[in-house]
Amino acid sequence: MVLTLPKVCSQAEVAAVWRKVVPRVDRLKTGDTLTLDADAVESLDGAGEALFLSLYLKAQRNGFAIDVRDARGAVARTLARYSPESFVNHPDPAALVRDSHLAEQVGESAVALLERVKGLLAFLGEVAASTVRAVFSPGRLRWRDVWLFVEKAGADAVPITMLIGFLLGVILAFMSAMSLQQFGVEIYVADLISIALFRELGPIITSIVLAGRTGSAFAAELGTMKVNEEIDALTTFDLSPVAFLTLPRMFASTMVMPALTIFAVAAGLLGGAIILLSMDIPAVAYWQHVVAATSLTNVLFGLGKSMVFGLLVGMVGCFCGLNAGRAADSVGAAATSAVVSSLVLITAVDGLFAVMAFFMGV
Repeated sequence: MVLTLPKVCSQAEVAAVWRKVVPRVDRLKTGDTLTLDADAVESLDGAGEALFLSLYLKAQRNGFAIDVRDARGAVARTLARYSPESFVNHPDPAALVRDSHLAEQVGESAVALLERVKGLLAFLGEVAASTVRAVFSPGRLRWRDVWLFVEKAGADAVPITMLIGFLLGVILAFMSAMSLQQFGVEIYVADLISIALFRELGPIITSIVLAGRTGSAFAAELGTMKVNEEIDALTTFDLSPVAFLTLPRMFASTMVMPALTIFAVAAGLLGGAIILLSMDIPAVAYWQHVVAATSLTNVLFGLGKSMVFGLLVGMVGCFCGLNAGRAADSVGAAATSAVVSSLVLITAVDGLFAVMAFFMGV
């Protein structure tokens, strides 16, 4: 096979050669010879050099020989500048086979998990140290950022939080009333809703909303800053990313959770009232049962849980954002990881609260 190159190997001419000739070159195999006629070549750019290198790499991979006619030395200069032997022949992606060695995969996963745990412990230590410094020196904390995040995570989240709380109260009241109505005690739905919302459902639902809405936003913001090398700039200026970026977000998420929980509980109680009013239960009787069933212990227990959940959401969101990669898809992966990790931690910590409440008799 003979490949004659044009006088000027620019991008346009090389593209035409590439489309017409290279597919035929791919069919050459061991024992074949490709005659590369470059006698007429007077000038070439990067596209021409890439064509030469591609042909020599194909020859290495497929085993055919190349006979060069190079009166003006264009090919020789290219090969002297870029040695084909220094390039790695990557396999065809279609031919890649997934490594099926179970032990190796388990080992790699264990190492990755260990590195993740080490990073988490280092993050927790830096958060603790920065928090202590902020407590003893409140002026070191960027309070303007704290109030900004309080507005974003708290005030802006009130509508969706109240909507979900209202719907939760409606569903809980309706399903409970259907069962209790058989015994004529549907008024006790008010007690059930009050206890459930203050102790469990209010903090849980609000923290889920916070994780999906605010935790993912924290991770995406910090992940974008890392991709744009803004966090590296802070480190260069000897500013701690944890103290400068994480603490304001953590303080804000911890502060807004009790208020959002109260809004969610109030909306849920209102939803339950509407359902019971539709069943001819007097509003006065409903609210009397709500007040009677709402003890200070339940209220404080629920609000305490909500603060812990808010702290977890803020920490996890910031941790995932600061540990995001630098690729284009790393921001989305960080946001997804923040939401999933927050939900898992919230569920686990809520179980610990339930066990603690049982042994304390609360």
